[in-house]
Amino acid sequence: GVYVTIHSLFLFVHVATLSVAVNSADNALLTLLISGNFAEIKSTVFKKYNKQNLFKITTSDICERFKLALFLLLILLLNCFQGEMSKSMVFDYYSMCGIVLVAELISDWIKHSFITKFNFIKSSAYFDYVLILSGDVTGIGHEGLNLDYTHAAVKRLGLAQIPLVCVTARYLHEAVRFAIAFRGNGDIDHPLEALAELIADGNKWKFYGVLLGSLVTLLGFKIMLGVSIRYIARRNLGGDIRALNTISNVRKGVSSKSTKEVKHAVIAPSSDNADEKKKQ
Repeated sequence: GVYVTIHSLFLFVHVATLSVAVNSADNALLTLLISGNFAEIKSTVFKKYNKQNLFKITTSDICERFKLALFLLLILLLNCFQGEMSKSMVFDYYSMCGIVLVAELISDWIKHSFITKFNFIKSSAYFDYVLILSGDVTGIGHEGLNLDYTHAAVKRLGLAQIPLVCVTARYLHEAVRFAIAFRGNGDIDHPLEALAELIADGNKWKFYGVLLGSLVTLLGFKIMLGVSIRYIARRNLGGDIRALNTISNVRKGVSSKSTKEVKHAVIAPSSDNADEKKKQ
């Protein structure tokens, strides 16, 4: 409880800062946030890393991009439900979100390029990371554990789900409250204004019907996404000899210890690093 509260508060501060930067007429704060991404490059590229450390950085970047996309979506919903949001303003917000996301991608790309170059790590290491996550999704290496495969992947990525759910629920509550307060005080030209009108209409059964339909749609999307990810994970493992050997050992009843050894060997420090250093 204490951890969730503190973590949620930090995320609230993050969303509030991002909201001020995006909505401000002055781009100084937005420039400061984008420059912070490139300041991260300076603090990481000149350190020594191996494949295990690079895997942790990669999973951290995955979580960071997901949180950034979620926060930008929440800010968009809150802005549209506050009224006085025209279609042109929505498109301006889209362009601002694109700038933030592109800056994040470019800074991560430069950071990983420097790390792999200075530490003599081959780019094939990222495909090894894909195999590890694919093994988590398909359940390879977790035989005998009462653990859902999706939770295994989330645990390896280090994604804190409950604090993100708290922040999302709070901002959705604020969006509904603003939609009721600013009913009819906006431009009906953009689609989210129609949703705000539905919330403020007062017809509870109609609103609950739309809400139920949205939940069913999201559930169907989640199921389709899970099936697609599982299919892609199996296809990735099907093209790797070590993964095929792991699957065959599991089917023959070999203990999970040997399976875990194969998975951990994927991210073991490569001996190619020393050879490349000698060549240099």
